[in-house]
Amino acid sequence: MLTGGSQPIIIVPNRQPYCFDKQLYLKMAVGRMSTEQSIYLDTHNGLTGILPPSRSGAVLDIMPEIEHFNFTVMSMKGNVYIYKNQKGKTGIEHWVHTGNTQNFLYQSPTLTSPGAGAGMARKAERRGYCDNKVTALAYRYDGNPNTFFIYGDRFPERLHPLKFLGAFGVGYMYCEEGLYLIMEMNFGANYVRIGWMDNVHSCFNPAPFQVQEDAFQAKQQQELQEAKASADREEAHISGECTAEKQAIVDFKRAMNQKHEELLRKSQHGNFYQDSVAQRAMINMMDPLDGVREAILNCNLGICSSHLHGGDKVSCLNQQLSILRATETRMMALDQQYATNPARANAEKSKIWWDVMKTMPQCN
Repeated sequence: MLTGGSQPIIIVPNRQPYCFDKQLYLKMAVGRMSTEQSIYLDTHNGLTGILPPSRSGAVLDIMPEIEHFNFTVMSMKGNVYIYKNQKGKTGIEHWVHTGNTQNFLYQSPTLTSPGAGAGMARKAERRGYCDNKVTALAYRYDGNPNTFFIYGDRFPERLHPLKFLGAFGVGYMYCEEGLYLIMEMNFGANYVRIGWMDNVHSCFNPAPFQVQEDAFQAKQQQELQEAKASADREEAHISGECTAEKQAIVDFKRAMNQKHEELLRKSQHGNFYQDSVAQRAMINMMDPLDGVREAILNCNLGICSSHLHGGDKVSCLNQQLSILRATETRMMALDQQYATNPARANAEKSKIWWDVMKTMPQCN
């Protein structure tokens, strides 16, 4: 019998098997889209497993052997691990994306809704579920439009939530008043509701899955070392003509290496779902503006060489340079425009850079 007494635990992304004892079949409607989805619960250790949604019937089984496997495991403590397969050169590769939540826990907003301190107030409406075998009453936080249809052995005037186990607003909720089951979360014409639920014994072994963040960090560190060595070699060979332009390129590459080192460090000190510093660090590692500025320096070197050798590319290179400087100005303006949304800024800058590369004159 469930009592709500399970204690949240920290889980490691690819060590112990996860075993679930409850399965919930969800039906959802958001806007014009209706989907169905299956989630698993480990009510002993406070874990939720989420299979992907489908418009043609929910995926019911945890099948890590299939190519398009996708399964998210969340702990009540704040670990969020996304397990995915992808096709590699030698077969199916198994990856887990942790979002750094193994070290920096995700802080769930579930129990900090507006008016949460006063608890959820009982409303008059009631609904039947599971072929009307379950009757749930409506509850709502004061000042919050979301309505929760809740089942329990009694229905006090107010409920004061302490812990939640589930997903998308439905599942088990332990309150000061006892243990309850949220059968539906309703927000306007949209809803998430439990269609049916069952006792199960389903386990998932995450051991074969490699941590994506670890692989990314290792690859980035290797690339940084290679880039440093390359810059050292380039500087050692600077001689002859256009030395100022050549040195400017080496200095820029070194500055980019230092920037990426710092961004890599910042990306490791927060979870990617909530920490804005970690999010910005990841985004800024792929800033198209850096590519534009390096292209400007290379263009300057080309102009210098063409002047000295009397080449016929100077006019074309000057045209390139004008386009690149205008592109730099446009991208800097986007950084200002989307100062609070760096992902949007990068997306817009990428579009501009792609268009420029397709249309810019070639000076070969």
